[in-house]
Parts: sequence; C-alpha cells; structure tokens
Amino acid sequence: MRSGLTFIALGALTFVGSLVVDSGFVHGAFQGATVALMVGGAYLLGRRVWSSDADPDEDGMWLPSRDGADER
Repeated sequence: MRSGLTFIALGALTFVGSLVVDSGFVHGAFQGATVALMVGGAYLLGRRVWSSDADPDEDGMWLPSRDGADER
C-alpha cells in the first residue's frame, strides 16, 4: 500500500512541476509523468485493496458454481 501512495504523491509533485513550467517539452514531460504515476498508484492501491489476502482460510476466489455446495 505504501508504494501506491508513494506513486500518487510523486504524481502530485510532478503535477505541481507542470504548473511551474509554462510550455515546452519539460511541461509535457511533467504532465505525462503525472498521468503515469497517478494511474500506476491507483492500480497498486486497487490491487492491494481488492487482493484475496482478506480471508486467508479460503482456497481461492468465490465462484457462483460453488454457492450452496455445502447444502447438498
């Protein structure tokens, strides 16, 4: 989770850098880095939040075909 937050913080930092530089290649590089870091950070945070580590007793993801299998 820490790496996702780090990417988002770096994305915010590059966003501020893109506001400082008005135009040119460096401005575009800051904007591109902002998008890449924010998307990467969101991916890492989402992967961490939705990981299956929350229930270690389970042997995998839930499947609709296994729903109610204990009742038979």
